[in-house]
Amino acid sequence: MSDTEAVVSIKKILIPIDGSNTSIKASKYAIHLAKLNNAELVIIHIIEDIKQGGAIGLQQRYGNISLVEAFKKAREESARKFIKPIEEAAEKNGLKVKSDIFDAEGTNGIKLIIEYTDKNNIDLIVIGSKGRSIFERLLVGSLTNAVINHSRCPVLVVR
Repeated sequence: MSDTEAVVSIKKILIPIDGSNTSIKASKYAIHLAKLNNAELVIIHIIEDIKQGGAIGLQQRYGNISLVEAFKKAREESARKFIKPIEEAAEKNGLKVKSDIFDAEGTNGIKLIIEYTDKNNIDLIVIGSKGRSIFERLLVGSLTNAVINHSRCPVLVVR
């Protein structure tokens, strides 16, 4: 069988979610594609590493761990709020859905997404074109661009 005759099989679709409008829109595409392919939907959110120069970073540097942990917990709860409707929509469409929230402490989101994709046999990544942070918006989707360039599986970018 030649490459042009090969059957494309999509069994697991990954959606990196950050709460931005484009990531929410990407989740709608992913749900649709998962339904068409009877695929499992995998939602991940990465809590950004605490910047050392910020107020919380300084608290971490000087040992105020309880404040840092409270900050991380609040960010995780916030992530669960925008993941929950996506999970519910997927389940309403009869899809198997899994979600994970990761702390990027000591690494970056790009590395986490690529490693997760490889370890979990992801067949397709559906990602928004721009992120939520001001820094990412200035770079016009730097995380998305990096995922496109480093992923071993196809990436669908939603605008």
